[in-house]
Amino acid sequence: MKVIQQHIEHDELINYLPHKGKMFLLSRVLEHNIDNHTITSEYDITENCIFYEPEFDGVPSWAGFEFMAQGISALTGITNTMKGRTPLPGFILSVMEFKASVGYLKNGTTIRMKIAEDFRDDENHVYRYLCQLFADKDDAEPAVTAKISVMETEDTHALFGD
Repeated sequence: MKVIQQHIEHDELINYLPHKGKMFLLSRVLEHNIDNHTITSEYDITENCIFYEPEFDGVPSWAGFEFMAQGISALTGITNTMKGRTPLPGFILSVMEFKASVGYLKNGTTIRMKIAEDFRDDENHVYRYLCQLFADKDDAEPAVTAKISVMETEDTHALFGD
């Protein structure tokens, strides 16, 4: 099994996700565990974020599900790569129990996402994750929480057609 360091910066991390350009919403991975299916990642909020709203100088907290979903994508991409498989595209099936205690994630802060798998159906490639987003990397309590269900597929054509 190929060993990948725990800390992965943006320029290397982009190899594990299908997201590109402004839709690539991770700055780094701090740690990951492919056996326990957990990951901690960060994103530096700037004016360049696709969800940035200048009138509030930040990103609305509802966009937090996308930051957390990309953390999930990073975990599955890293896991598949370490197991010698090609990373698969994934799709959000549902965002459940979404709660936010802040309206905006402020420009100039680094948000941190902690994600842990809590359901796995390997036969259908469906997984659910407990997700926490901290509005500042040093916060003790999450500002956004959700359960996100995703599905990986090898054949997007079979799911969606042309």
